[in-house]
Parts: sequence; structure tokens; C-alpha cells
Amino acid sequence: MPSAISEAQISNLYSSSLESPFPGGGTLLIESFKYPAELYANYFIERSTPARLDTIPYTGTSRFGNFDFMATFATRQFDKFSADMFFVVGRDENFFEWAPANIVLVSANAVWRPNDQLRVNMRYNHQQYIRPSDNSNVGLRRIPRLKVEYQLSRAIFVRFVGQYDANFRDELRDNSRTDDPILIYDSATDTFARITEETRNDFRVDWLFSYRPNPGTVFFAGYGSSLNEPRSFRFDRLERVNDGFFIKASYLWRM
Repeated sequence: MPSAISEAQISNLYSSSLESPFPGGGTLLIESFKYPAELYANYFIERSTPARLDTIPYTGTSRFGNFDFMATFATRQFDKFSADMFFVVGRDENFFEWAPANIVLVSANAVWRPNDQLRVNMRYNHQQYIRPSDNSNVGLRRIPRLKVEYQLSRAIFVRFVGQYDANFRDELRDNSRTDDPILIYDSATDTFARITEETRNDFRVDWLFSYRPNPGTVFFAGYGSSLNEPRSFRFDRLERVNDGFFIKASYLWRM
């Protein structure tokens, strides 16, 4: 199934934009994309009539024109703080349904270094695809991430990483033409199924303790836990999915 622009693609666009020597900038994008029929070969339409229910082939709109604004911003590298942001807003493809969408793409990052021992990194990625017809979200993904590192002493280091991934995709319909439900054909079972709403709210935490008294002697201990919940950012019905522990130690004998 076709998907929206990936987090990696956003990161690549963002990294490329920061190659400019200026702290910020903007770009106006005027594009045109033709219907990629091969990506929707297993899409069909459920057509309901007073007499019966039909399954008909999916034929997407031939071409869409896009109009987007992309901007970047970055602070100077202050002694204790720095931040940067990349965002795109405008009219672009809703690849879930091959239809126009109002999009909001954001990647923001901030680093706080209050002293030589503590470093805090905060990052947020946002991808939103909104149907112009009724302002409903066809796709919405939000990923806040926090990483805290603390050097207790020359030999002792601790790190915490927490990330929340809230991912929503609505039930799909032929939004650019008929608004009838979209079906996926499964050739293995020769059946058709509606693409229903999907929601995932995953929360991940990782801890690391490191002890390195001298080069060649090191001890690592870590713990990670994955959880999920039915409603995003509630933190009231979290269910543990899996846990993991690890320990690593090495010692260098000098003869």
C-alpha cells in the first residue's frame, strides 16, 4: 500500500536545507504529479447501488498540481542552547487515497547544555494529511523524543531516551472522485477487504549505565521497555509489549 512521506525523507530534506550558510530560508514548490497506476494495482472500489453492491477497478485521477511552502530556521550555536526547525505546509498528494490533501510536515530539534555534565536533546516530528473536502485527517503521525545524558564523573555516564510514536490512518475512500470505500484485493485468498481505520500509540523508554574507569575496562547495563495504549498521549492505560535487559563488561589485561 502506498504511504506518506517517511521520517527519513523529511530528515534528508531538512539536512539538505541546513547546508545553506544562512540561519533560515524559504522555498515555494509548484509541482505536478501524474497518477502512478502501478502503486495502486490492488486497489478496488466498493460501489453501492439500490439494486446491489459492486466491486469495480480503481482508477485514480490522472494528475494533481501541488503548491507547497517549505521553510527552515536555526538559531546560532549558543554555549548552552541551540535549536532548528524544518516545516512544509500547502496542498500536496494524499498518497493513501491518491487525492489532494492539505499537509503539515514539521521536524523540530532543540539541545540544552546547562553545564559540561548534562545534555538534553528534544525532538518532534509531525506529519499530517487533511482532506480538503471535510477537513478530516486521513493520516496523522506525531513523534516526540527526549534524550537526557549525564556524566556523573569521569568514569560514570547515564543516559535516558523516551519516544512516543502516535500514528493514525483513517478508513480510506476514493476521496478525489466518488468517495466510495476503497478495497484491497488479496490474491492469495481471492478476497476483497476494506482498508479500515488504524491507530497505533507506541511508547518506548531506554536506560543506559556506563562505567569506564580506564581505557579497556568498561561495564554497560541497559534496560528498554516498549508499551502501547489505545488513545494517544493519555498515559493511563499503557500495556507493556516487551522488555529487554543487557549487560556488557570487558577488562584489558596488561602484561
